[in-house]
Amino acid sequence: MGNTLNIDNSKNSNLGLLILRVGIGVLFFVFGWQKIAGGEQVWTGVGSAMSFIGISAWPTFWGLLATIAEFAGGLLLIFGLFTRFAALSLVLTMIVATIMKVASGGGLMEFYSPLTMLLVNIFFLLHGGGVYSLDNYLRSRRQLAA
Repeated sequence: MGNTLNIDNSKNSNLGLLILRVGIGVLFFVFGWQKIAGGEQVWTGVGSAMSFIGISAWPTFWGLLATIAEFAGGLLLIFGLFTRFAALSLVLTMIVATIMKVASGGGLMEFYSPLTMLLVNIFFLLHGGGVYSLDNYLRSRRQLAA
């Protein structure tokens, strides 16, 4: 009969999810802000990645869209608001980024970062923002009002 440490796994999991969501959100928010500040030249460079999936028209538009996905998606992840929508926009963006890095032939060191962000955002797309999110707060308020 040894002593067992009683750990509330649910509480720890929820806290871990909050830390992951906010941390990933901050990273995307900062990267997105840097790209917004970079202007049209940066957006065109980012949007040129679409050529790796056969779309070469409107690189500035696609780059601005990816930039907004990172900036706004990061902000939404931070607060856990519209988490699944934010994650979907980031999943699509990271799919293109991963394809571009793989196609560039640089090896694992080139594509592990966008691939990691893709996998994390697939998790948020499937799981949502968790207990400590505005999504959960708004959902519980709607249930109380009903």
